[in-house]
This record gives sequence, structure tokens and C-alpha cells, in this order.
Amino acid sequence: MRRSPAAALMMVMLLMAGCTQSGAPPRDPGKVVLPVKQVEVPGRLYATKGRSLYRFSGTHLTKLLAGIKVKDPAVDASGAQLAFAQLQDQSSTIGICDARGRNLESITPAAGPEGKLWAFAPHYSDDGQRIVYLTDRLKQPSNPQNLRPNDLAVFGQDLAGGPARRLVVPVAYTGGDSDPALRPGANDQLLYTTYLYGGAPLEPVARLTWMSLRTGARVYLSPDGARNFEPALSPDGRFVAFVRAGSGSDDLYVMPLAPSFSREAQPAPSDAALLLQAGIVSEPVWAPDGSAIAFLMLLKGSFDLFILPVANEPTLHATGPAKAVTHGSFLDADSRLAWSP
Repeated sequence: MRRSPAAALMMVMLLMAGCTQSGAPPRDPGKVVLPVKQVEVPGRLYATKGRSLYRFSGTHLTKLLAGIKVKDPAVDASGAQLAFAQLQDQSSTIGICDARGRNLESITPAAGPEGKLWAFAPHYSDDGQRIVYLTDRLKQPSNPQNLRPNDLAVFGQDLAGGPARRLVVPVAYTGGDSDPALRPGANDQLLYTTYLYGGAPLEPVARLTWMSLRTGARVYLSPDGARNFEPALSPDGRFVAFVRAGSGSDDLYVMPLAPSFSREAQPAPSDAALLLQAGIVSEPVWAPDGSAIAFLMLLKGSFDLFILPVANEPTLHATGPAKAVTHGSFLDADSRLAWSP
């Protein structure tokens, strides 16, 4: 299970790439379409379309890494270095390069003793020294006569050197965990989505999970039976934006995050989260200064990029409506966004 059925059905629309201005197209125009009245993007905001990487900055749009298929861009806190999943036919690696798309290198293997490998969803620590990501490395040999788990697990790796280390063993036959992120200001804390089965009768669910990398302790932040996923930490580490799946919707919520956790709280922290944006929303990411949240949202058959202004006094809240950065562009709603100064 990766998304609610309503969102999953829309993923088939995501194709191709380009740049122009025009009215609303009835189908994918094969271009990133900017509205006539453009929204100015502070800093540098990264998204993908048709597995091509784009950078939005001010009112400028730049295509990066020509000829490379990209998913899940990430950027370090300084904005100097990019990471992303580089897709091949039957495998993917985590690539890193500078902010202009130069000096590309892979930090994970495309294959190992296990066979071809997949790697996705990189995320930098706030000091830029470490990266977490998903991979099926260490999976067991499998064949149609003897199917073994090959679920994606969260791995961590020091960029200065040293081997990668599996941080979480996923629940078998769920597809694995997703959305790993290290907490700003507390890089020994990991937040991610656990996919498992819950309820009676058993159904696939998604639970926000906090983990101490120092002690190995894990705490669910959302209840059994929930479908909460894609947690995005604010730059100060105080808040978490996430997507909650409902009946025909994937809504954007936000909640405060306690400094640490020793046990599961009742009620779960996610139960008191604030609704920020209703609809079918995907891949939230915070502005570097915490003043806005960008996300992809389905509108008139197309996933487009939106920016929602927020403030955190007296409590975190939206300060205005979400503004559309693209229009009828059919962006990759299964690929993370990244935002740097």
C-alpha cells in the first residue's frame, strides 16, 4: 500500500516534460505550464515531471540533469548539494551532484549479491553530513516458486565515508516503509511512514513513526487503522506536515512534535492535527524559513504545484489560500519535492 485508492488511480496521468504558458489543457501537454499570473517562488523549489528534474526560483523555471530519469529530489540545508533517485530500467541508485546538476556521482550500487537493487527517497541531515534513503538492499533471494520479502527499508549513510546501515526492518510483504527524514536539530531522531496491517479484519494501514537512532526506540504517532503518510518536518523541527487519507481524499494536516517520545500517547498526536488543505494532496515540503508549505494537488485531472503560506503564532495556521505555481502540468505526484534557500 502506497497511497489511498483515489490518489493511486491518478498516478497513471504522470508523463513527459517541458515549459510554457497557456490556458488549461484537456490532457497532459507534455510541458510544465506556468499560469499567466505567475507565483514567485522564494529560494529554489525542486519537482519532477515525466522523471525530469525542474527547479523553480522566483518566476524562473530551469530543467536540470538532461537525459537522466529522476525521482525524489532532496537538497541539503545550504542548497549547495542535490540528491535524488536516478532511475534505470530495472534498478535505481541514489545520485548526488551540485545545485547546478554537475559532478554527478552515485552513492549506492545498482546491483549486489541480491541482484538488481532499488533506492529512493533520499533525505539530508541538517548538517549535510548524513543521508537516509529507502532501498531493498539485503533482500532475500526470491523466485516465483519461493517468494521472499523484498520490501524497501530505511538505510542511513555518512557522506564522509563508511558503509550504509539498515536502520529499520520493515514489516514483510507490505512494500516496505517510506518517507524517511532526519529531524532538524536532532539528527538522532528519524521520522518515517510504517506500512503494515491493522484493524479487524486486517487491512493495509500507514502510520507515522518516530524512532530514536540512539536507543532504537520506536513510537507510532498515529493510531492503528490510520492512513497517515508523507511526513515533512519543519525547518526548526517543531512541526510535522503530513497527508491523511480519507474517503476519496488525501488531505494535508499539520501537528506539533514533542521534543522526544518514551511511549505511545493516547490519543495519538496525529488525532489532534490541524487540517491545512483539503483535496487530493501529495508530497508536502516546508519553505526553508518555515513560512510556507509546498505540495502537489490534484485539480481538474492534473497534479500541480501549490504554495500555502503559514505562520506559527499563536499556533500554526494558514495565512491565506494556496497559490498555484503550475497549471495543468501533470507533475509526478509520487516524487518528493525539495526546497532550499
